[in-house]
Amino acid sequence: MGRVIDYLSLKLENKGSVARDHLANERTYLAWIRTSLSMVTVGVAIRQLYRVSIDLGNEIDPAADPSASDPLAGKVLGVSFVALGMSFVFVGLYRYFHSQLLMTKGKFPVSRSMVGACAVATLALLIGLLVSMFTDEH
Repeated sequence: MGRVIDYLSLKLENKGSVARDHLANERTYLAWIRTSLSMVTVGVAIRQLYRVSIDLGNEIDPAADPSASDPLAGKVLGVSFVALGMSFVFVGLYRYFHSQLLMTKGKFPVSRSMVGACAVATLALLIGLLVSMFTDEH
């Protein structure tokens, strides 16, 4: 078991800011995980809120609440947020190992395109949520 741990573990000499940089990399990975869990939670909440309005359909007038008559928007938005949250886990994992590899070589990657893509995807879903909240179908 000790050999497996030694194989999986990376040991570096702590010169300068090596330990600080690697610990910051771990904190960044945990932030990606936290963001992922938040996105999944939002997706589940959206899906459940649309289901509640459908379950209470006898008490809700579909003309007054378009989501009560069309649960597809809740399904699509909920699944989209969950899928985006799951993709953030992989983005964070890739970013963690990529940064770790380059830091062992004395370099640091700047991830403008990856962060930009995540921001655009999140913004698109939030706009979709806003549109679905304020769309009146009659």
